Amino acid sequence: MRRIGLRARFIWTGALLISATFASGLYSAFTFAQLGRVTGEALRDTDETTAATSRLTSSLEREDDAFLVRLTDASEGARRSLVAERQSVDQAFAQLSALLNSPVEQGIAAELRRDIDTYHAAGDNLVAGAPSPDGIERYQREVNPLLRAAVERAGRIRAEHFSGTQRVALFARDESRRATRVVALLSLGALALSILVALRIAQVVITPLRELTASAEAIRHGDFTPRLQSESEDELGRLAATFNRMAEDLAEFRKSNLGEVIAAKETLEATLAALPDAVLLIDAPGEVASLNAAAQQLLRDIGARRPSRIEELLLPPETLRTLRDVLSGQPAPAPSVDLAAALPFSVRGETRKLLPRILPVSGPTAGPRGAILVLYDVTDLARLDEMRSELVAVASHEFGTPLTTLRMTLLMMREGAGSSARQQDLLATALVGVDQLAGTVEEFLDLTRIEAGRLRLNLDRVRLDALIADALSASRGQYDEAKVELEAAVAPALPSLRADGVRLRVVLSNILTNAAKYTPPGGRVSVTAALLQSAGSDEPTEVEIAVTDTGRGVPADLRARIFDKFFRVEHHRGTEEGGVRGSGIGLYLARQVVEAHGGHIRCEPGPNGVGTRIAFTLPVEPAEPGFNG
Repeated sequence: MRRIGLRARFIWTGALLISATFASGLYSAFTFAQLGRVTGEALRDTDETTAATSRLTSSLEREDDAFLVRLTDASEGARRSLVAERQSVDQAFAQLSALLNSPVEQGIAAELRRDIDTYHAAGDNLVAGAPSPDGIERYQREVNPLLRAAVERAGRIRAEHFSGTQRVALFARDESRRATRVVALLSLGALALSILVALRIAQVVITPLRELTASAEAIRHGDFTPRLQSESEDELGRLAATFNRMAEDLAEFRKSNLGEVIAAKETLEATLAALPDAVLLIDAPGEVASLNAAAQQLLRDIGARRPSRIEELLLPPETLRTLRDVLSGQPAPAPSVDLAAALPFSVRGETRKLLPRILPVSGPTAGPRGAILVLYDVTDLARLDEMRSELVAVASHEFGTPLTTLRMTLLMMREGAGSSARQQDLLATALVGVDQLAGTVEEFLDLTRIEAGRLRLNLDRVRLDALIADALSASRGQYDEAKVELEAAVAPALPSLRADGVRLRVVLSNILTNAAKYTPPGGRVSVTAALLQSAGSDEPTEVEIAVTDTGRGVPADLRARIFDKFFRVEHHRGTEEGGVRGSGIGLYLARQVVEAHGGHIRCEPGPNGVGTRIAFTLPVEPAEPGFNG
């Protein structure tokens, strides 16, 4: 038995239990099926016999009625009616006789036949002569008693058959009781066998598992001396041998590498403790494995207990969803410096802003092993950003009125400047500068409206070909001055869109201005516009407008950030492009306006990796009835 594995033992034991249960069920099913068949046949036979007896009794009663008519009426019709009723009695008796099986019932049926024949003979004798006045009296005295005897005999047949049915019912009851006792004995046997199997399993399996648990607990506390004793060659024996080898290897590893491991662990813990930001280590199942002192202090300050799972962290649903995605093996999101994504926490009555960042933890094997959640304290940066936004809003608002006054003054001076060409050029240059400054102020005002959530679009039907032509015309002077070629390839029959034409023109102008700034003299900037179809659609669903330049391009790690507020590529390239001017909000405003229209904007490398291509898409809607575009 020591060479038989646990799996084989369990299979044999289970097969034995299943066999006992199957045999019990099969015997029960066979016995009760037999009882059901016998009982059903008995009930069906009883119903048929009762119906045949009732038909015979009814036929005798109808024959008696026909005989009384014949007794008082000697016509041929009365005679034929009596003959027909007697034939019905004979047929009913034949049907009843065919249903009788027991000798007792057949004997009673023979007596009933004689009673019927005697009744017929007495009736024939009474009507043989001419009708007489005392015929009814003779009928009551000589014929009717014979009829009553026949009817009573038929009742005896029904009673005898019912007694037989009762005997069948008693037999079925006795058989069911016997079957119940047999099934109960089989069930008790199976229960006893199950108890024996359970005791055997407890002896063969539970005891070694308890020893294994105790030895593993000892190893967990640093004692590598316990060993398991097992002489069997089954799975438990192999498990014990494997455990013993593991304990020996761990002991050797502890002797050789324990110092290095402890030093590395202490270095890591010291590093995490020195970090000023809250750091939480989360394992793959989503449990919080460790957290540094800053994280513990943060939890105490916000009045939260130490979490055991990520669901207990006070994080918004979006951050939790991203964390679960990283734990499931999906790529971590790119680091964001958007202060709007910072999470507010109340710390000792003061609101602090914490910016989350999620980093995957990978191991030597494939698949994620966990993630690190870092909560950067960006409260001071958020306050500076708010102060900067307030300063921009106040300055933009305050610059508006003086610029309007200055522009009106310059226009009046140009009208009264006479024919001096130099004065006209100076005034024209001043007006251009005022218009540029007014455009910058308007951009800052749009920035404040966006941050306040008060940007509203003035929607109307806009012809894209006309909008693109206006933007190109307005940018020609800048491109001629920069010695950059500007070309366009616009698809014919572009649809009209329901959009804010003024702001879309600003979007395209900002992108064109940006392309002119970063394209060297002799370069080229192309504008394309085309219709796009989504999968499974026969009609265009989007229109794409793209501006492609032949400049130095944008590094791959910065393409998603060029649409951030106040972001400028030259700040991340050193001083190579320090002469390029800009406020850093043009592309930010472009993204906000495009997304407000339900579109999307992106930055990607140009053809063959040369230059930059900035493209934005806008959804196409059906034109209004009667609008010819």
